[in-house]
Amino acid sequence: MDQVDAALGETEGPWFLGGDRPSLVDLQYVSHVERMCASLPYWKGLALRRRQGDEEARWPRVAKWLEAFEERPAYLASKSDWYTHCQDIPPQYGPGQRAGDYAAYAASIDGRDGSWTLPLPPVDESPYLTDRLQPGWAAMDQGSSAVHEAAWRIVSNHGPVVRFALRGAGQVGAKAFQAPLADPYATPATGEIEADVDALLRFVTAWLLDAKPAPVDDDFASAMEAGDLEGREALAACAAYLRDRVGVPRDMSYPAARQLRAHLNWAIDTLSPPAAAKA
Repeated sequence: MDQVDAALGETEGPWFLGGDRPSLVDLQYVSHVERMCASLPYWKGLALRRRQGDEEARWPRVAKWLEAFEERPAYLASKSDWYTHCQDIPPQYGPGQRAGDYAAYAASIDGRDGSWTLPLPPVDESPYLTDRLQPGWAAMDQGSSAVHEAAWRIVSNHGPVVRFALRGAGQVGAKAFQAPLADPYATPATGEIEADVDALLRFVTAWLLDAKPAPVDDDFASAMEAGDLEGREALAACAAYLRDRVGVPRDMSYPAARQLRAHLNWAIDTLSPPAAAKA
């Protein structure tokens, strides 16, 4: 990275070959650096990006190079988030090996530190590591834009999304893949749960459209409390299956994905009984 930073300093910048737009060199290289930015903190505890609010970066020209890309709408529209990268990297490069102080980064990228929990602050005001180390998303997180984007993506593909989520309570596919979340041959659950998952996603969509910090929905809570424990656990499994497989940018932008993941987590928490009730 020292050599890369030095190479970027050989022109007036921010691009490798100078000029006012990225060259093929920049376009070819940026996808690899994107993966490094995600995978190094996740597996090794080494952050390449400058944290938002920090005054200096270890590789300042690399930081400016990435920021110049992030000012381009076409680049943002094709940019992945770190969670998606870390799920996609093992089948491309082999399994990651843990080392260093990675735990806090991994927990944040995987949404286990509160970064997928409502209420969510705007992405550029977020205290969570995964948001602070992924600058450049603020343009896609203005007002209610992120929650409405997530709602639109569900509504515009509602039937297939329901069938996909039903895999969470169905049968695992016979063929295993190196990507831990890949299960294209899974068999979706059928029966009464089909209508339940359909209703769950309608509730989630309504919450997203309301754009409140957190849902206030007595109807949902009452409906869930009326269901039996086994049915609620199966429904929570379907919501978790969908949450863990929201991909960026395949399904939606990162600001929209973090909102959908957090709203699904709210539903899962409502569905999940206290530990005492499980015993």
